[in-house]
Amino acid sequence: MSRQWRRTAAGVTRPIIGGLLLTLSLCAAPAGADLSFGLRVGPMDTDEPARDDPDNLALFLAYPLENRYVDLSLGGEVSRSFNDGETRRGEDLEFESEALYLEVRTTSPLFVSLRGGYQQNKIISGKRSDRDDGYIIGGGIGFVSGRARFMLEYTDMGGDADFLSLGVQF
Repeated sequence: MSRQWRRTAAGVTRPIIGGLLLTLSLCAAPAGADLSFGLRVGPMDTDEPARDDPDNLALFLAYPLENRYVDLSLGGEVSRSFNDGETRRGEDLEFESEALYLEVRTTSPLFVSLRGGYQQNKIISGKRSDRDDGYIIGGGIGFVSGRARFMLEYTDMGGDADFLSLGVQF
């Protein structure tokens, strides 16, 4: 696949993912009790040689799908660096991504979750940036306390970065 085509595809799919996230939130609005949201925070280990990795904050929405045996949900996530990292050349390093995924979670108070889907990202190193898209896979463990879910998760961002995060979902 040519690099020019990939750049064009990334430019086209970014608005599509944004539109899907908006549609997901609007479709879930009538069933407001079903829509959940949350955040994840942690270091983003990029494939860019770095002295210090950026720290990212990811905001997500999830809409549950009907299933008797497991919690199954459709999710969308936007992640941005809130604390820039530093490359070996001394330049600022940032990571941005948008993702859509399907997540499966056990239904017990102590749970295990797995997710997979599509993501696109941008690694910003100094004045240059590289865009890419591909798979997102991840999993985690957590516990339920009241109406909140607390989790420790690992996510592979299509081979471009690894995201180890602590999160909460309401």
